Amino acid sequence: MDLESKLILSFNPCFRHFIQYLLDKSSDLSFMNDPLKIVDACSGSQSLTMTESADRLKLRIPYAQQVLTWEVIFDVNNWKEPPDFIFDDADDFYPPLDKINSFILWDWKNQESLAAVVAELLELYKEHHLERAGTNINLQRHFRSLLAESPRDLQVIVNKNEKGLSTVNVLVKLEVTFESLPPYLQQGKPGPHSAVLHAYLSNPDASYIKTQLFLSPAVENAFGGPTSLHIPAFQQGVLLGEYLVLIKQLLMNQILLVTKYYEKRKDFILAFVNHFGKSVLEYDVEAFNKIVLLFEWNDFFFTFTVELPFHFPDDRPTFFFKSIYHNQNKKPYTEKHTHFPYSPRWSGNEMAKRTSDFILSHIKAFQMASVNNSDR
Repeated sequence: MDLESKLILSFNPCFRHFIQYLLDKSSDLSFMNDPLKIVDACSGSQSLTMTESADRLKLRIPYAQQVLTWEVIFDVNNWKEPPDFIFDDADDFYPPLDKINSFILWDWKNQESLAAVVAELLELYKEHHLERAGTNINLQRHFRSLLAESPRDLQVIVNKNEKGLSTVNVLVKLEVTFESLPPYLQQGKPGPHSAVLHAYLSNPDASYIKTQLFLSPAVENAFGGPTSLHIPAFQQGVLLGEYLVLIKQLLMNQILLVTKYYEKRKDFILAFVNHFGKSVLEYDVEAFNKIVLLFEWNDFFFTFTVELPFHFPDDRPTFFFKSIYHNQNKKPYTEKHTHFPYSPRWSGNEMAKRTSDFILSHIKAFQMASVNNSDR
């Protein structure tokens, strides 16, 4: 039995369905797909044993790059009633539970009830911190511009210390459509496609804002890896809403660029298939980044491979000659070529013709080299 199953079974049977659903859907409450955690499950009754009797717990909720800790207390004697919540006193968050819709309409039979209350509380928590931000002129300007862009998913924490407002963390899930990305780029990368912007202010009046863009694994892979997309630094005088628009446009441009690269590779490979016909040994029908051709020249058989980089045609292809007969260091003798006539403006048909000329001009030298450099 895994730890999560043991945790669920440690609760009073009256509350297990709430706990099970909350854990199953916990990633839905987080922008970063970091699940919330349940800790310190225990019983409030001294007369019950700990086994299968827990009726209270603490929720640790990832929120705006921090972690909220909320205590949830059920009453086994009134198990059809909603639980009580205890929030961190230092946060000054005291939501009116009797005015929360999911709390008022609590349904003890519905497994979604607890998750619905938590989701509604998180919305109120956001409003609480937006109100706190409104007490500072600089933050007021930033958040007014941000809210003008109507972000659907927003998390905000304006921290306080003994001197007043201190650090600020903001997370915004960017509303960008990733559907046009080539399907193969998203394979093997589970989870939703998302982009989340994090902004950090060291103090409410800070002129410099540190930003970071988090991409889901599928999107990161589609863009060419974790280092393929660099966001601009936050410039002094720019507002959060303006910066959000800039990053959204950057993402949309990147999606168009990735799609363009894919279509260019596809056109190139299909042009080679059409030009070389029966000489085609194999080619990548998903990413269109590789084609292998089999040729014979004066009774000498060899393969010729073309590999296309992710950013083709901006980056040039790589050619490989490989002998069928000769080995070097117990591997087929191979030559790699990266210097040859090339222009990113050439069509696939033009590139196929010029590649054919390149092969004919180099095959004799390759045959001699494969013989002279082969294992004896």
